[in-house]
Amino acid sequence: MGALPAHLERMRSHPDIAGEVLRLEYTAMSLNPNARLYGRKTLLGMFDRSQPQDRACLEAFERELDMPWALYHVRRAFLLADSGKRRPVMRSTERVDLGRPQQLARRLISISERHRVDVEHDPLYGRARAWVRPRAKAWPMAEELFATAPARVINKQDHGFEEVWGALTGGPTAQLPLA
Repeated sequence: MGALPAHLERMRSHPDIAGEVLRLEYTAMSLNPNARLYGRKTLLGMFDRSQPQDRACLEAFERELDMPWALYHVRRAFLLADSGKRRPVMRSTERVDLGRPQQLARRLISISERHRVDVEHDPLYGRARAWVRPRAKAWPMAEELFATAPARVINKQDHGFEEVWGALTGGPTAQLPLA
């Protein structure tokens, strides 16, 4: 059939490893919905709880999620070079708060709704995501969101990000009163 089913079979025979890989993908996708491991498909979407061989992997994934979570402020700047070619995306990720997934999700949802900011929530596993500045269709553009995820992501910001962000957005970052 191809490489993908072989990967799934190996994961099914090592559910703890599968749980960790599922958490890694889930965390990455919490901060960037385009961070799927398999192109258009998510690894999580390839497991079926009704199948006994998949159930152990999903249970290991749920154990992996049983940890402190964080609320993150994520910004991305999508830039063009002078030639018109796309430059590498510049990023800033900042941890805003720590807590339990349900508590952080409720807080983000409540504040987002009060400020009329679109919010997505995955009630099954806990992620919440609020798009303060959704991604546009054409470069250059800026994207900004707040998202909850397992507290495994460190604060990081590309060199020169603030200057680029200010020039691209015309001012300071949009904020939700979350800090």
